[in-house]
Amino acid sequence: MSAPANLPPKEELLNRAEEILKQLEGGPWPSHVSELRKTRYPLHVYGVGLVARKSPWGPAAVKVEFLNTGVLSRWARDWVPGGGSEVHFRVFHTPGKFLRTDFLRKITKISRELGVGLIELVGQTGALVLNLTPETAEAMVDALREIGTDVGGSGDAIRALNACVGPALCEFALYDTLKWYAEFYKDKRVNDNIVTPSYPYKFKVKFSGCPLDCARAQRGDIGFIGVWEGAPEVDQELLGKKIEAGEVDPEKLAANCPSGAITWDKEKKELRIDGTRCKKSMHCIRAAFPAIKPGKKRKVAVVVGGGSKGRFGPKLGWFIGYLEPDQVKDAIDLTFKVIGPWEAEAQPKYRLGDYIMHLGLDKFIEKAGIKLEGMPVSTAKMPDEVPYAVLPKEVRERFLSFAQQLKGRV
Repeated sequence: MSAPANLPPKEELLNRAEEILKQLEGGPWPSHVSELRKTRYPLHVYGVGLVARKSPWGPAAVKVEFLNTGVLSRWARDWVPGGGSEVHFRVFHTPGKFLRTDFLRKITKISRELGVGLIELVGQTGALVLNLTPETAEAMVDALREIGTDVGGSGDAIRALNACVGPALCEFALYDTLKWYAEFYKDKRVNDNIVTPSYPYKFKVKFSGCPLDCARAQRGDIGFIGVWEGAPEVDQELLGKKIEAGEVDPEKLAANCPSGAITWDKEKKELRIDGTRCKKSMHCIRAAFPAIKPGKKRKVAVVVGGGSKGRFGPKLGWFIGYLEPDQVKDAIDLTFKVIGPWEAEAQPKYRLGDYIMHLGLDKFIEKAGIKLEGMPVSTAKMPDEVPYAVLPKEVRERFLSFAQQLKGRV
């Protein structure tokens, strides 16, 4: 990347960078700049980037012996005075992001002695990231392995898995996300494909215990989401008490149901939920729990092809069927069925969802040999349908309806 136009001389550039950094330390709120000053992070590079209004970092590579993944590095561009480098290690984290205090003390010690004294906890995936310098990379790998963890989870491979807190803390958990996470990590195939990048692009596996989707499983290449069959359970007596106490407004509850599945009978003072129309948004459950709870017949919905980035832009996963809460081994096998055709045929830097968009969902399911309970009915072979359409007819009709609503407004 070329130097931005009209940059001041190097000494003035550094002075202006320091001025901006000091401004970010002002005010009554905590400042990330003040915290970064306590570390050995190359803060001047960050400041210069703010002055230039352009990224001061360029891509780089660091060779770490016997390590194929988990290392990210970048170097200051030529026009940044003083230069600088930044290397990241992504460290394995525990299911549900539970971290023991003794483990945190050990990680902090490693960061201070072998890193720059900076630890990042990434909110989206829960990844634990250590910043270091290239000279200490191999020593840090040894230190991490000594305390029972390792580097891993970047590059064109299976990334570090992500699970919500599940039954450990959440009353809404419909299957044991922490057990599924642990069983996936115990499988040699999963570990082999975390530590050795060999895919067209990254692949993310996520576990959410309920449709609230705290692990963002809808945005994973394959996601497992706890659901239930039919309508939520309603305890009419307990709900009545909540209504009398003013805790729940039944008419508002019905009005806010996205699928119109809820009706309120004023005379009988009874709330009804049509299970055939319920879309599992869980709005009613959050508003009236435990008077309204998920149904007892639990399932794990499987979605594929989600992602916030890709050749065709951000997308949510496609639903392809259900597993039972005890079918974790089948879920691992299914994951590699899904990976198979994508790994063999996808273009470089195609996420799974991009490949599915290119191929068509029906043909992808056929190629992967997927057979699940509750699979969506194929529309590609209907008389009025295009064989192997990129989007099923139902989805295309929804887009068309939305476009008609916008017609004349834009």
